[in-house]
Order: sequence, then C-alpha cells, then structure tokens
Amino acid sequence: MKNYMEDVIREVFTDLLKTNPDFCRCEKCKRDVMAIALSKIKGSYAVSPEGEIFARVEQTDRQVRTDALLAVMEAMRQVTARPRYSSDTASTLEE
Repeated sequence: MKNYMEDVIREVFTDLLKTNPDFCRCEKCKRDVMAIALSKIKGSYAVSPEGEIFARVEQTDRQVRTDALLAVMEAMRQVTARPRYSSDTASTLEE
C-alpha cells in the first residue's frame, strides 16, 4: 500500500525549496514540513495495479497539485515560525 500524495507533496516541496533559499534544509525541518503537509490533505492510497494507475493519473490533476502547494506553503510557514531545534543546532545541521 502506498500513499501517492506523498510523491506529490515531495515534488512540490522540492520545487518550493528552490525558490526559498532561506528555508532550513536540515532533515528535521524537511520531515516536519512533509508530515504537516500530508496531514492537511486527503491521502490517495493504492493496493492494486488498477488503483496505482488511477492514483498516478490523479497526481497530475491541477487541483490536487494546487492543494498540495497550499499545504506545503503553510507547513513551511509553520516550521519557520516554530522550528523544533535551537538556532545553534540549525547552523551545525546545515553545514
């Protein structure tokens, strides 16, 4: 079983990181953004070959990608406002 929305969120997040150079790149912040964004949108799970095809087609839907973009942007805002580490730790993690 796979949640195909995870792929969409990851793609959108990767694109947003390219245009937001000030966002922390540590693994903790990236995982937090993924978790927050995934919790805000409906999952798209597949357990059969037919379901996998449907899920992959849904990934390209404009509304699905727009919802993912909004969820990731909000998650990035939340993580930036309240990172779960001290600022001293962040500089060490990014090197």
